[in-house]
Amino acid sequence: MAIQAAERPRKGPAEDQQARHVLVLVLGDVGRSPRMQYHALSLLEAGHLVTLVGYDGEGLIPELERALPQPNPAPSKTRPRYHGNLYLLRMKPYAPSRKGLLSRLVYYPLRLASLFYCITHALWVGLQKAPHTKMPVDVVLVQNPPSIPTLLMAYLYCRWQGVCRRHRPRFVIDWHNLGYTMFADPSSMSGRRAMVQNFIRSIAKCYELRMAPLADAHLTVTRAMQRWLVDNFSLRGSRIQVLYDKPPSMFRPTTVDEQHELFSRLDVDIDIQWMPSNAMNREETLFTELIGKKGGSLTVRLKDERPALLVSSTSWTPDEDFSILLDALRKLHSKITANNLSSFPRILVAVTGKGPQKEHYLPLLREFNEKHSRINITTLWLQAEDYPRLLGCATVGVSLHTSTSGLDLPMKVLDMFGCQVPVCAINFDCLDELVRDGENGRVFSDADELSRQLLDLLDGYPSGDSSKTLEAYRRNIRDMERWKENWDKCAKPLIVGGFGGYEKKLI
Repeated sequence: MAIQAAERPRKGPAEDQQARHVLVLVLGDVGRSPRMQYHALSLLEAGHLVTLVGYDGEGLIPELERALPQPNPAPSKTRPRYHGNLYLLRMKPYAPSRKGLLSRLVYYPLRLASLFYCITHALWVGLQKAPHTKMPVDVVLVQNPPSIPTLLMAYLYCRWQGVCRRHRPRFVIDWHNLGYTMFADPSSMSGRRAMVQNFIRSIAKCYELRMAPLADAHLTVTRAMQRWLVDNFSLRGSRIQVLYDKPPSMFRPTTVDEQHELFSRLDVDIDIQWMPSNAMNREETLFTELIGKKGGSLTVRLKDERPALLVSSTSWTPDEDFSILLDALRKLHSKITANNLSSFPRILVAVTGKGPQKEHYLPLLREFNEKHSRINITTLWLQAEDYPRLLGCATVGVSLHTSTSGLDLPMKVLDMFGCQVPVCAINFDCLDELVRDGENGRVFSDADELSRQLLDLLDGYPSGDSSKTLEAYRRNIRDMERWKENWDKCAKPLIVGGFGGYEKKLI
């Protein structure tokens, strides 16, 4: 296991008597867990110490990277006031092979043993080396799923702290979904395989059912999940707070100058036949151009005949069926050419993200681009700071997220809403808690319906009635509450508030 070392935290707000030490535990790539990173950032901004534990992988959001102690720190004016109050523990669990019958039989025991070791080492060894050790952990905030063995290990750590230090941390679970639903549904299988899968899901559900009441408090991403936990896991509603995902301040509309700078860099990675000839000298991009006299002042403006930018952020997994978007774009192109819609814009589809099915789709995307002249699909993997900028340029977003439980919501839609981008989202239970059809976006059920919606929304872009519809959606999105205000109101009191009476319950 790799541990990213840190220096002692700088003196500041976190050393106030009201400051707490919060352990944020993610059994996954912490760089790909935005909600838990936003928790950490909000805690830091509130003046608390944070130890963030998760897998090694992607980098943190820029705000957290700047909070980490640096070997050669930048000038104090550029450092956040909470610089040095974040400690990062990176885990590298052993990943056994799943090839061959024997490997498949021993995969889960070996994987589970590896996870037990990693979490034990992080909490009982790595954390003791942290500069925050002199301040005991007050709160353990755990992402769920995955549930196994995270919930058990977090609970045991809290109990151990209570016995050894007479100071039991508050145990808080942040429910992103139901852990047992992440295992494949046996209803799509048959025979012995279905029996085994049903047994695994039953064990996982029983484990989650037993562990949930042991937590002191809970956060959920939807009201539907809150009700489900109360009804099915026998939790008291007073211990559960809904914390909707909300976009942080970094997600906002991108200015024209920022768009020009961004696409001056990204155009190099976009291979399409209608790339402007001046793109290489930064005078022109697909969407913007410099105007003014040579040698004089130049101004950036949006092109009158720019393409529409459709953005979809996907994890390239079966839960987000990319074939739906691909099929919808084929149908859309057929309608454009069959009806000779000269007013319909060209469309650049930017797909971001990494995942197991990406390599499968890349040849299909190349084939699509060769056969369809009016629509081009490009895949991008962006730096953390460029992702919100790209979303802020988008005309429309597409969400392919479907929930395994029907109780969670796609956080990527929140990112798009933060940038005031209307979204077409595939329908599932409780989506109406976020996307309201005809108010802030559209809801579709299949590729044919999505193609019709895109035809309606983009016809005549960037002018005409379709643009008025998009602008109406943006107005409905504009006043959406941000992460900070929502977190201060809903999560802060539950995570770090009300410790006066709680601290008396040591064990």
